[in-house]
Amino acid sequence: MVSAGGWDLDEIRRRADIVEVVSPYVRLRKAGRRLVGLCPFHKERTPSFTLDPETGLWHCFGCKAGGDLFRFVEMIEKVPFAEAVELLARRLGLPPRRPADAARQRARERLLSIHEQAAAFFQAQLRGDRGRHARAYLTHRGLSEECVREFGIGYAPDAWDSLLTALGKRDISPQELTRAGLAMAKDASFYDRFRNRIIFPICDMTGRTIAFGGRALSEDQQPKYLNSPETPLFQKGRTLWAFDRARRAMADAEHAIVVEGYLDAIACHEAGLPHAVATMGTALTADHVEMLRRRVDRLVLAFDSDSAGLAAALRAEQLFQQAGVDVRVATLPESLDPDDLIRSKGADAFRELISQAVPMIEWEFNRILARAEGKDERERMQSMREAASVLARVAAGVEREYYVRWLAQKWAAGKPDRVMAMENAVREELARHAARRRSGARRNEEPRPSGVAAEKRIPGRPPAGKVHAALLAAFLQRGDLAARYARQLEAADFPTQEQRAVFEAVRRLVDREEPVGARAVLAEAAFEARGALAEFALDEVPEERIEESVASAVQRVVELRLQRRQRMLLQRLSEAASGEEREAVQQELTEVVRRRSELAGRRIVGDT
Repeated sequence: MVSAGGWDLDEIRRRADIVEVVSPYVRLRKAGRRLVGLCPFHKERTPSFTLDPETGLWHCFGCKAGGDLFRFVEMIEKVPFAEAVELLARRLGLPPRRPADAARQRARERLLSIHEQAAAFFQAQLRGDRGRHARAYLTHRGLSEECVREFGIGYAPDAWDSLLTALGKRDISPQELTRAGLAMAKDASFYDRFRNRIIFPICDMTGRTIAFGGRALSEDQQPKYLNSPETPLFQKGRTLWAFDRARRAMADAEHAIVVEGYLDAIACHEAGLPHAVATMGTALTADHVEMLRRRVDRLVLAFDSDSAGLAAALRAEQLFQQAGVDVRVATLPESLDPDDLIRSKGADAFRELISQAVPMIEWEFNRILARAEGKDERERMQSMREAASVLARVAAGVEREYYVRWLAQKWAAGKPDRVMAMENAVREELARHAARRRSGARRNEEPRPSGVAAEKRIPGRPPAGKVHAALLAAFLQRGDLAARYARQLEAADFPTQEQRAVFEAVRRLVDREEPVGARAVLAEAAFEARGALAEFALDEVPEERIEESVASAVQRVVELRLQRRQRMLLQRLSEAASGEEREAVQQELTEVVRRRSELAGRRIVGDT
């Protein structure tokens, strides 16, 4: 049994219909025994996405993506393999197989159930008599009844034990509510964590409630915003509010908008920008950036200009660079957050600011330049040095050259004769930064022991051989040919890791005298080989003279192996240190030459 996260992968494959998994994302039509459609992973006009319901494999002949149903969910939902397995298992209603995993899953489901019941309680309180004041507040903030329902907003009454009492009647103990982060314990008694607050459900990527955020309704309540504590379900540094709603819209918009609070995100969604998410009062973390990077290459930060969140985002610039994400900053009017701006100036004004967002480094430069306005020459030069230190973080190349000239023109203040002088000043400051870095690196560098060479660069993977790919395609689609020829080949004959993995799976089936086919190889092969496996299984293999073609391909692959072996032996022969060693190498070389000569004189025949 192959498993992941406690779920039986073979059981999921048997139970799941890959056509049903793919159909919500791709409009499929029949093409012989296969289905085709427009690939969801790249833009195209002619269908190149091919799905084989019989084998459970898919491949795009345009962008070369491919694999099984797990790989499709990984790519379409942009989640790791383990999460893809869990999504499919949940969809099928399958429990984990291992007792420990099953126990953890039951505990998780219990926590999720408690949160769902708490969400329903808070929503009911908002609709009832006790929620009158909360409804008035939401109306004042411009939230319609439809919007409140859509986002599941609720109200926690101004009482110590409303939730405890309501859920206690459903056999949910105070201890369970405390573990869920919904109650607190003090002196052997318990009380509700959220009291007299507007409640915003916090959901995981599938839309299930995992925590809550509460906005104080009373001016003297502190803190103004209160989130659930971290629990087995909820880690603030790995959760973005409204991500479950925004993740598909991000792909359409080709960027994500990041704001700070629930109301800011809601305002964006209501303004027709459903690709907005909120950080819930914490700095963007590496996990946040990775979540977003899987879906888009560009982020637009729309934070209040004097917010702590924007300052933290600037400190995280290196994080964005490492992730390869293009981060831009929308400049909001002073003291206005996105919600304020949309309500006061309208959705079009906010959309215009988003469209005018500038790269983060340019936003930093503008901020430095604004501080230098009206200052004396000494302070202006200090600002230039500060800007140069920011620019020094950009790797030498086109982008840095662009900003060297950009800064020089800004500082020249409309005086063309000063541009060259300012450009030289920026370059000199960059050179000083580089010298200081090199000096610091030399001080911190540990001396390399004598005789230890620098580590060699690992060469890139060799290109996939067309002969090898065609051979594997024939083996997958004609199992009888695999049974006849596979034993004459070795995994090392194949040039790529994926090809070797597919061949090894084929060879294991042949050695066990089991039928070879795409589905059997899929169950046998390493998961990393799924993409290549799908490509080979769905490639068109011409039936005409296929046996002759396969025999010729096998002969060619064996010939290449013998060529490599002969070159290696010739090298060893030239380096042999003794007569005895030379004689042994010569004997092996003679055998290889004999085999090559024999191979050239006849076609290889399969085992009979």
